[in-house]
Amino acid sequence: MQARTTSISGLSRDRSRSGERPRGDKGGLDETDIKIIQALKKDSRQNLTELAKNVGISRPTVYKRMEYLVKGGFIEFDLCVNIAKLGFTTAHIGLEVKSREDKKKLVEVLEKCPRVLLLTCNTTKSNVSAYIYGENMDTLSSHIESLREFQGAEIVYVFHSGSQTYPRSFRISMYPEKGDKAPCGMNCSKCQNYSQNLCLGCPATKDYRGFL
Repeated sequence: MQARTTSISGLSRDRSRSGERPRGDKGGLDETDIKIIQALKKDSRQNLTELAKNVGISRPTVYKRMEYLVKGGFIEFDLCVNIAKLGFTTAHIGLEVKSREDKKKLVEVLEKCPRVLLLTCNTTKSNVSAYIYGENMDTLSSHIESLREFQGAEIVYVFHSGSQTYPRSFRISMYPEKGDKAPCGMNCSKCQNYSQNLCLGCPATKDYRGFL
């Protein structure tokens, strides 16, 4: 009987051809998973039958693989918006938050903020960094100023971005049903910048003057 040989990815060649995940697999991505992801990167709108054909495995196997990739958190499906096409302005902001509790509260607020495109926690002096957008420069500046109001947070740097080179598209939270207050708890109607038409308001609220 012919002995099984193992490929670089750790799968036996016969299992790799069938797309079957090896017994005792403890997670991670293998060669077939990577092929599926590469095919989806080329065209995320293809159905399971088309995906199976493009990857070279059966439709039931693709279904199981996709279930593994999605439930395992390896891939997510969402619509990204080209903010450069919309004419939005962006900025990188670095904040220093000395108290661990204050940092936790700030991160929780920024995670809910519709204007935050990217949020990271760092080991440098600016231990919280955010990449944010505004429909115009006044709105962007107003949002940056609002960050100074958070307890224990100090803005270390602000870098206003030019046109986005890569990527141009980001996940943007949209709210078909607007609320009375922003996710952070602020009320736009009571904001001085909003009342002076220096800010369009939060996209999540009824006071929002923009088009999102």
